[in-house]
Parts: sequence; C-alpha cells; structure tokens
Amino acid sequence: MKVLINRQVIIASFVAGCILGAFFKVVENLTGSRVYTLLLNVDYIPILKNIRFPEVIEFFFHLIISWVITAVLCAIRNKYKWNNTLLIRNSILLQIFIGCILFPTTIFSKRTPIISDHYAFGWWLIGHVIYGTLVGILLQRKIYKLK
Repeated sequence: MKVLINRQVIIASFVAGCILGAFFKVVENLTGSRVYTLLLNVDYIPILKNIRFPEVIEFFFHLIISWVITAVLCAIRNKYKWNNTLLIRNSILLQIFIGCILFPTTIFSKRTPIISDHYAFGWWLIGHVIYGTLVGILLQRKIYKLK
C-alpha cells in the first residue's frame, strides 16, 4: 500500500500515462489507426461495456491503470533490488507483455482496430515501449557519488 502513495510512482505514472495518451492520439489523428480509441476502450469489461463515458473519464481510467502498473513495477523493483538499467529493461518488457495481452481485446469492440491490423499493432507496441521506457526512467533511483 505504501508504494501506491509514493510520490515518485504517482508522478511517473501520470507523466508516462499522459505522454502515452498524447502519442496514441496523435498517431490516431494522423494515420487513422485507432490506437487511442483502444487505449481508452473498456468494452471488454462486462459492467462498463454498456456505458459510454466521456473521453476525460475514459482517460482517467487509463491513468488509474497506469498508476497501478507503475506501483506494481516499483514494488517488484524494491523487492528484487533492481539497478536502474534492469529497471528500464524490465519496465519495457512488462509493457510489451501488457500491450500483447491487451491488443486482442479489440475483438470485443467495433470501435477499435481489428485484431489482424498489424499496422495498429505496431503503433500499439511502439507506444508501449515508449511508455515502459518513460516509467523506467522516471522510477530510477538517483545515485549520488561523492568525489
């Protein structure tokens, strides 16, 4: 629980989550590939799929998920005492894994890319690599060396 209210976790999740959202929004607007729509999509959650939320509420849901994922990553980093390099690498790998798990949820919605849209999947993974890199960088421990 302590890691959830950690200032570094909150800032990292908010900054990386906003940048991921902005990246996907730009990609969707420029290419028509509905990766931003997929990011905000909740059509695969039974209780929420019948409710149409305003975009700002959907984005808030995304930021909450970003916060939880970042807190879990931080807790794992603390438990296994990862150095900064390992943190960034594992953050990227985690986000690629999450991206691969979430992309197939497109089958539950008519608003998102079709599951065979390799172009959208490519953008989706690029976005998750960017997000993982940012979270890893923002969660780094500062190491000060005395001279």
